[in-house]
Amino acid sequence: MAAWAEKKKRGVKRGMEGGRREKWKRGEPLSQPRIVGSPFVKAGGSTRLVCSVLQGQADSYWWKKDGELLQGSEHIQFVQNSTLCILRASISHSGYYTCVVSNAVSQNETSFLLQVHHSENVVLPVVLACVIIGLLAGIYVWCQRRKNSSDSCW
Repeated sequence: MAAWAEKKKRGVKRGMEGGRREKWKRGEPLSQPRIVGSPFVKAGGSTRLVCSVLQGQADSYWWKKDGELLQGSEHIQFVQNSTLCILRASISHSGYYTCVVSNAVSQNETSFLLQVHHSENVVLPVVLACVIIGLLAGIYVWCQRRKNSSDSCW
């Protein structure tokens, strides 16, 4: 115990320069990283996820998608390793993106769910109402018209 205290004391003494006292540098544990970005992107669009730590200095960043290490490609680019850019997103880019940060004393990670959708696949609630006044008997069929496809009825 005394040997450790002596080493720490020498470290502080070595850190004194120009009359100011510098903190003995052993490294500071990292806080859990934070990912900022839009959780939704339209297919064909681009998005970026920015990873940052609020406490500590990260020496390295890396990214995973659905638990697998992410490699750069024509659709996946890294900017200073802390920012992930997804260009011309497709449905296959949907998933959990994890930012892993580390330094000499700690490693931490956090995940972010990204959902890529086609504009036709956006589900919005629709209420269809049919009001009948009088004594009409019959069968009513609701139909949906879609571009470039046949009508669907239910």
